[in-house]
Amino acid sequence: MRAELAAIDDSDARRSFARSAAAAAFARGLGLRLALALGAGAIVAAVSVTVSRLQLDSANPGILSVTVPVPALLVFVVALVAAATGRSFRFGLTTGVLAMAVSFVAVCAVAAIEGLVWMERHGVFVLDGDPPRAPVGDRDVVLDIFTTGMWLGHVAFWLPWPFLGAALGAWIGNRGSSRELIKRA
Repeated sequence: MRAELAAIDDSDARRSFARSAAAAAFARGLGLRLALALGAGAIVAAVSVTVSRLQLDSANPGILSVTVPVPALLVFVVALVAAATGRSFRFGLTTGVLAMAVSFVAVCAVAAIEGLVWMERHGVFVLDGDPPRAPVGDRDVVLDIFTTGMWLGHVAFWLPWPFLGAALGAWIGNRGSSRELIKRA
């Protein structure tokens, strides 16, 4: 784009080309970012629901063993792929953080919906499989991840993974580009 922009002499044409190129670059980056983040959220939701349904008959130990490490792994992979593809730590980090936010929403939604099923069938919470200490209503079950503070544990565990994925991805992406530069020289 820079080479084509340099070849245009007319200032109005240069501005028009620069606007269209910026819009195309922004849309391409946003499209990749959203696809990776929404894909990660969909996988988190699917895995969480699957594990919940597989454990529903025994009602033990809950889905906490899945809702913590699976999203962390996916956030790491998303940040790594984004940073390596874009050859940018920042692009990888922002994409990883977006994937973390979407994964958090997916975990909360699954915990709320499946929590109602677990409480109705077995009288236990879906995250840890523990029975309530006092009588609970539907609102208490849906908001269990927040009232127990487990959301803090999830976020605290997930927090380093977008940074690590973005750092490794940027290193991989820039390592390949430096090899190309050496070959050209």
